[in-house]
Amino acid sequence: MSSDRIAVTIIGGYLGAGKTTLLNHLLAAADERVAILVNDFGELNIDASLIDTTAGNTIALPNGCICCSLVDGLGAAMSDIDELDPRPERLVIEASGVADPAGVAAFTHRRGYRLDLVVVMVDGEQFAENAADEYVGETVRGQLAAADLVVVNKTDLMDDAADSRLDELLDRLAPAVPTVRAVNAVIDPAVLLDLTTPAVAPQADHLHDHGVPFETWSYEGGVVDLSRVRAMAEALPRAVVRAKGIVATPQGAQLFQRVGPRWSLTEQVTLGSVPSVTCLVVIGLPGAITENWLEDQLENSH
Repeated sequence: MSSDRIAVTIIGGYLGAGKTTLLNHLLAAADERVAILVNDFGELNIDASLIDTTAGNTIALPNGCICCSLVDGLGAAMSDIDELDPRPERLVIEASGVADPAGVAAFTHRRGYRLDLVVVMVDGEQFAENAADEYVGETVRGQLAAADLVVVNKTDLMDDAADSRLDELLDRLAPAVPTVRAVNAVIDPAVLLDLTTPAVAPQADHLHDHGVPFETWSYEGGVVDLSRVRAMAEALPRAVVRAKGIVATPQGAQLFQRVGPRWSLTEQVTLGSVPSVTCLVVIGLPGAITENWLEDQLENSH
């Protein structure tokens, strides 16, 4: 079995928010081996043109992705996926509409997996009403507590008053979580999958020309003091959704990752010479940081 852990993306949110639509977008766009766990294939309504073969509780797609049913439970399904050959690079779990994403995320601490991103979908038109509901409000509000990214869907159905009310609610219920707005659950799928650490930092640009626009910023430099890296990580604004890179420090190479409000530095074991080049890439909403922000944080005196 490979020692690489399978990255896990969890998609949560109340009934009707658009989770299944988002999953279909991911299936059509994925360029890595992805396994998707869903409660019911019928609810997913996979486009027949995407299906290669079906066998029992599994559907295989030509691009290497597979969909598995949760008929035997989440733990059993994750064990089966971990034994696949080749193993998927990512597992996407669609949580039930009434499930707490934090409870689902707890399963990702098992051997062979790592939690990458918790996305909570919000029905922009219905969220305020659902959040205030006597019976389901606690569930709807609680789902936001685990979010690394909130996707407000169905924004085409909202007027200015509803939009303002939603902003106030999200500021109160998920104050440190980046939020993007979407129509028909269309956002750039690269934001929901993993960032590739660039060998050579790309020019700042939009990721793609579809869905909600995101912008990328990059930094390439030399050896950086760890204290500056930590300060930069803490200073990254809320509108930054992801960041990743290799940081060359006097103590050796460190892998830096930031997803939503969570960030980490992991010491990298290197063979041969220790990397002397720091290379970072950041994804966020347009204007989240300036072109020279990373350089100012990592090189310049404050």
